[in-house]
This record gives sequence, C-alpha cells and structure tokens, in this order.
Amino acid sequence: MSQVCEIKCPHCGKWTLWKGEVDDRCLYCYTFLEPQRFSREIEKKIVTQVKKDNDYFALKPTDSEFKHEVKIFFNSFRWLVYYCEIAFFIFITTLLVLLAFLAA
Repeated sequence: MSQVCEIKCPHCGKWTLWKGEVDDRCLYCYTFLEPQRFSREIEKKIVTQVKKDNDYFALKPTDSEFKHEVKIFFNSFRWLVYYCEIAFFIFITTLLVLLAFLAA
C-alpha cells in the first residue's frame, strides 16, 4: 500500500497529492510532478526496447512459446560467447605482457 503525501507542483506552485509514482501529475495543471524522473524512466524503457530489437534473434509477438524460448537461449549464448572471447583476449594480452617483463 502506497503512502500519499503532498508535494509542491514545480509548474504552478500549488500543493497537490503525491504517491511517489513516476507518472504522478498535478491535480490543478496536470503536469508531471517529477518531469526529470519521468523522462529518465521513459528513456530507460526506450533503450531497453531498442536493445531487445537489436538482438540477433529478435523476439516477435507472433512467435510460439518454444520459438520464443529458443531465441532467448541463442541470444544469451551469443552474449556468453562474446564475453568469453573478450576474456580470452585479455588473458592472452596479460600473458604476453608478463612474458615480456620476464624476458627483460
């Protein structure tokens, strides 16, 4: 259960009810009570959606449950392989640097 407080509207300056939600609006001028927080939340949602759309196997609403799970598996596997490659290159680079210091 959320607690209701009062907050001063940044736009009209009147005191209005505030539940602490991102999309709370002023009762008088109907502007957002925390416009910066609302903008950040919307940007996060857009970035998350773009990342999902840019996956190698994009998830579509028309996919069956099995196809959906397979695509999630392959997308996760792809990222696992990518991070393993990075770790391998870091390991080889570190090994070469250590060998260079030991040879000197």
